[in-house]
Amino acid sequence: MVDRLQDMRLFRLVVQTGSLSTAGRQMGLSPAAMSGRLKAMEDFYGLRLLKRNTRSLSPTAEGQLLFENAQKILEEVDALDSIIKNGQSDLLGTIGLTCPTDLGRQWISQLVDSFISENPHIRVRLFLTDRVLDFVESGSDIAIRFGDLPDSTLIARSLGVDRHIVCCSPQYLEQRGAPLSPEDLQHHNCLVHLSADFTLDRWKFMDKGVPTTIQVKGNRLANDGFTLRQWGVQGLGIIWKSVWEVADDIQAKRLIPLLEDYQCPSTGFHLLTEGGKKLPLRVKTFVDFAVQYFKKLDTPSRYILPPEAPLGTMRPGPRG
Repeated sequence: MVDRLQDMRLFRLVVQTGSLSTAGRQMGLSPAAMSGRLKAMEDFYGLRLLKRNTRSLSPTAEGQLLFENAQKILEEVDALDSIIKNGQSDLLGTIGLTCPTDLGRQWISQLVDSFISENPHIRVRLFLTDRVLDFVESGSDIAIRFGDLPDSTLIARSLGVDRHIVCCSPQYLEQRGAPLSPEDLQHHNCLVHLSADFTLDRWKFMDKGVPTTIQVKGNRLANDGFTLRQWGVQGLGIIWKSVWEVADDIQAKRLIPLLEDYQCPSTGFHLLTEGGKKLPLRVKTFVDFAVQYFKKLDTPSRYILPPEAPLGTMRPGPRG
């Protein structure tokens, strides 16, 4: 078992440095010894682990799989060694986290800061994207997402409730006036989000319990939520965004809510982990920390319609 762990450390270092000779120097092994160890590993697995030419070295698909899993295994081993040797239980290792761009910049980056301040030996790899990535593709342990759960095999922890809200800047409102009904949006410049598969130009509302969908259009489309929000703040059009992503702008009066008599649909707001396997302690600790962290946040709650409120109203939610 020790030899297998040593091989993992060797292979991890080779991939990280991109050089057999550099990795060998760091491990105190000659180029011949490194080549011999790598050949023994490839013989063991019965396939190539590295692609090599005169100028570069990179893992094959199987080598990348070995590298990613070796990272996780070695971090767990190092954490266990530290606990046993030092008599302490500090969390160690890397947590991979992916979330929507705007949410990440406004909220998740602060969550990460708070978590690391309490767990200084943890490293967080935060990947911001508005695409829905699977865990293998993004190399993540955790995904934070709005909306319906995409995969029943994922384990979900609720972080709260989300809904969309229509808003624009005071400048746009002064120049173009406010839409009085969802249908009026067809005469306004609406800033549209592009998803990986389709254009999100069909905005949904509830009017006295009756759902309605309005197809909007405008002169700016983007696949990045942060860019859409910035355009909205600059007075370039109307946006349809998650309350979590515009709550601070509304509070600061950079954006003004519109169509408040029309309720936009509410959705879930979840933290997701892969099912079917035990979570490393550092990941489980982060999950529990995140759930408690978002329970304490009340800024977006004032823009989410409480379940007992009648349609056509919006009032502050409970604080604390």
